[in-house]
Amino acid sequence: MNTYAADFETYYDKECSIKTLGSQGYFNHPNFDAYMITVWGSDGTRYVGDPKQFDWSLFEGNRVLSHNAAFDEGVYFHGVSKGWWPKVDIAEWLCTADMTAFLGLPRNLKGAAKTVFDIEVNKDTRDNMKGKEWGSMTPEFRKEVSDYALRDAEYCFRLWEELGDKWPEREKKISLINRRISQRGIPIDWDALQKNLGIINTALFEAESKIPWIEEFTPLSRKAFNAQCRKQGIEPPKSLAQDSPEAAKWFDKNGRECEWARAVSDYRRINSFKKKLESFQNGTLGDGRYYGGFLYFGASTGRFSGSGGNLNLQNLPRGEMFGVDFRKMIKTPEGRALVVVDLSQIEVRTLCYLAGDTKALQLIKESDDIYHAFGVLLGLHDPANGPLKKYDSDLRHKVKSIVLGCGYGMGGDRFAEFSGMEAEEAAGAVNLYRKRMKSVVNLWGDYDQGIGFSVAAGQEFCVDLPSGRVLNYGHIKRMKDSRTGKFTHIGKIMRQGRMMDFKLWGGVVTENASQGLARDIFSDMMLRVEDAGYQCIMHVHDELIVEVDADKAELALQEIVGIMSTPPEWIPEIPLSAEGKIMTQYAK
Repeated sequence: MNTYAADFETYYDKECSIKTLGSQGYFNHPNFDAYMITVWGSDGTRYVGDPKQFDWSLFEGNRVLSHNAAFDEGVYFHGVSKGWWPKVDIAEWLCTADMTAFLGLPRNLKGAAKTVFDIEVNKDTRDNMKGKEWGSMTPEFRKEVSDYALRDAEYCFRLWEELGDKWPEREKKISLINRRISQRGIPIDWDALQKNLGIINTALFEAESKIPWIEEFTPLSRKAFNAQCRKQGIEPPKSLAQDSPEAAKWFDKNGRECEWARAVSDYRRINSFKKKLESFQNGTLGDGRYYGGFLYFGASTGRFSGSGGNLNLQNLPRGEMFGVDFRKMIKTPEGRALVVVDLSQIEVRTLCYLAGDTKALQLIKESDDIYHAFGVLLGLHDPANGPLKKYDSDLRHKVKSIVLGCGYGMGGDRFAEFSGMEAEEAAGAVNLYRKRMKSVVNLWGDYDQGIGFSVAAGQEFCVDLPSGRVLNYGHIKRMKDSRTGKFTHIGKIMRQGRMMDFKLWGGVVTENASQGLARDIFSDMMLRVEDAGYQCIMHVHDELIVEVDADKAELALQEIVGIMSTPPEWIPEIPLSAEGKIMTQYAK
C-alpha cells in the first residue's frame, strides 16, 4: 500500500471562512474555491497544482494522510459531490493532527514539526493568502504559496513515517468515527431558529437602548464605559472580558443599583448567545442539518472537545435563556427520532476501579442507585431502611455532593463552595470521605510517591491506564514556592496546542486518570454502537446521540443501553450502567 500526504489550499476571507460558517457552510459559500492540492507520496509522487488536474487514481486502494483530515477529506468529498473530480476507493484517510495530539505533541503542524524535527514552519504565507484568489496572485506569490503548501504535505508525511506505528489501530478508528459523526450533521428546526434570532435581536435592542453612550460609541466601548463609571463615582473593573471573575463580580454588585451596568452585562451575554445562534444559522445547509465538529483528543486526558468557534457542541447552552431554548432547536424531521444514551456516573466508577476498591465496586454492581451504595459505604444510610432515594432525598443529595466533590482531594473550604454546605459541615464531610474511602486516599498517595520516584530517578512520570494508554507528564521539576516556602512538583501537559507547566500532586493525577479511563471506556462504546449499525450524530462528554427511524427507536434504545452497560473486553470487572431516552427534540 502506498501512502500519500494531501493538503488542499482554498480561498478564504472574512466572510467566506470556516471559522464563521463551519466546514460545510464554508465549502458551500459561493466564493469558495479549492484551487490547489499538494501531494507527497511514498512512491515518489510530488504534485503541486489544480486538484481538477490531479491523477486521483493514485489514491485508489491506498492510504491518504492530512494534517487536519476533517478539513482536507471534507474538501475532497465536496469536490466529488460537485463533480469537480472523481470518487475513488481510498483504503483509509488518516489525520496526523489527531495522531500528534494522541501522542502528547502539539496538534498544529507548526508545533509538531518543531517538536519532532526541530524545524521552524513559517505560516506567514497562509496568513497572506487571505482574500487572494489564485488568478489574482503575482507569479512570485504563486510560487511562494506552492512551495509553502508542498512543505506542509512533506512534513505531514514525515510525521507519519516517524510516529505512525505509535498510534494504535483502535485510536485510528476512534479518530475516523469522530470525523464521520461530524460529517453526518445535526437536524435543525429552521423555523424555530429564525424565530429565536428575532427574539434575541429584540432583546439585544432593548439592552442597547439602556446604555447611555449608545449614540456615540459602541455598546462595549471601554472608553465610554470608564467615563460613565467616573461620572457615577464607581471604580471600573480592570477587565471586561467575558471570562473575567473580577468583571462578573463587578456586574453582579453594580448591576443591582445601576440600570446601565445591568444593561451592559445583559448586552454582553445576549450578544454572545446571538453569535451561537448565528453559528447554527451559518452552518445549517439546505438539507436542514447543522455541520459542526468534535475534536478528537481535545483535552490532555484524551477527552473530546468542541472544535472551536462561537458554538461548542460539547457545551451547548442549557435551558431557556433570554426566551430561547437553544437545545430544542435540534429537532428531527417527521418519521425520525433521537436516541440519547449516557453512561451513569462513569468517573465515580473509574475512580473506584483505579483505587482497587472491590467493596465499593461490588456495592455499586448490586445497587440500582450508585448514591444508595455510597450512602452505605460512608455509613450515612442503613440499607435496612430501604432505597436511599425513597428514604431521604435530602440525604441522597448530600451523599451525591460528597461523592462528586471529594474523590480528587478537595479540601474543606473548596468543598464548602462546591456543595453549598457551611464550613464546619463541609470539613466534616471531607474527613468522613477520607476515613471511609481509604483506597482512594491511598491512590492519591501512590501517585504522589510515583511523582517523587520519577524526580529522584530523573525519569518521565507516566500513568498506565487499563486500556493500554499512557498519561505522560514528562520530566517533573521540584520547585519551591516563593510565597509559602513549600515544594511543589511541576509537570508538562499539552494545552491549546503547546506544552504547558502543570502543578502535580496525587489528587489531580487521580482526577486525570479517572477522566482518561472514562474517555477510553466511552470511546470503546462509540465503536461498538457504530459496529452494531447505528450512526451517532453527536456526543457530549459521556452521552451518545443517535438518529434513527422513529419506528425503530425503541429497539435502538434497548440495544444501545445494552451496549453501553457492557464493559469493554479489556476491563470486564468494572460495573457499568447506562440510561437513555427517545426524543424528537434534544432537551437534555
